[in-house]
Amino acid sequence: MTLRELYETAIALGMALDFRGEAALKQELARRREEYEALPDWRKPYFDQERLRNPYGDCRIVNGPEDVALNTVLLGINIQMPEFLLADHLRGKGTQIDALVAHHTTGTGVGRSHVYDIMSANIDIFEREGVPRAEAERVYRPLMEQAWKTYDDIPNRMAPDMARFFDFPMVQIHAPTDLYHGKGIDDLLADARPETLEDILRVLLTVPEMQSAARIGAEPRIVVGEKDRPAGRILHQELGGWGWPAHVYPLLAEAGVDTVLLVGIGTGVQEAIREAGMGAVRIPHAAVDNLGINLFFDEVERRFGPLNIIPCNYFERIKR
Repeated sequence: MTLRELYETAIALGMALDFRGEAALKQELARRREEYEALPDWRKPYFDQERLRNPYGDCRIVNGPEDVALNTVLLGINIQMPEFLLADHLRGKGTQIDALVAHHTTGTGVGRSHVYDIMSANIDIFEREGVPRAEAERVYRPLMEQAWKTYDDIPNRMAPDMARFFDFPMVQIHAPTDLYHGKGIDDLLADARPETLEDILRVLLTVPEMQSAARIGAEPRIVVGEKDRPAGRILHQELGGWGWPAHVYPLLAEAGVDTVLLVGIGTGVQEAIREAGMGAVRIPHAAVDNLGINLFFDEVERRFGPLNIIPCNYFERIKR
């Protein structure tokens, strides 16, 4: 498997799992083509051409060569300066590092700038759950606009610059692996049918990645509601990259969602969930990311054969 094959496989596997469906994703790509063609000539050189064929703004090759064969990769939730130094140190000790693989887009270049490509999935989630699209757009689009306005190039030059400096191929894969943790948790909950919030914790703690987090004190936690509160209809955020603002929860509650599973639930959001009459379970961030990455690479290895993965930066390889 080459770096390019890993990247293309990530896109294909993501699209196969995406709840929006292949037709809707292709329609979005066609819309981007129209967006590109409508640009004045002076702006066209700065349009990311990958947007015309890859629906996931947070999945990109950061540095080539793209045809490098992958036998051993260094894989982390984040790849930043310490991870480049680690990779260089291992290489100096005789370990062949064919590429670096990052999950989060932080510092990895162009992917972080595709705010609308990444965040718009949240509007689709709200609509899927029963929130009228116009209402979903009203409450979430201002957050998207603010994220786009505050994007800066300073932190996001780091990984491309370091990858070139240390001469390491690199890829970032975010949305496709998030879709895998979405399927993993949704399938688990569908099979177990938890009746209470405490039952949700019990079910989540059957997942090896959650067990590993719990052993260091980061177990899933009920943050809104009592343990015997009925779980009802559960929503787990599987896509979209950014959290949800407080004012979306009344809309979700009105649409029939009873409990949300999220990686980040600040005090203001907790209060909004409580006022909306919902329950909430916070799931450990690295654990849920690890679940998605592990399920994804299980499928990659089924297709291409064994891959030696050296885990770093919050990642733990657990095979199934």
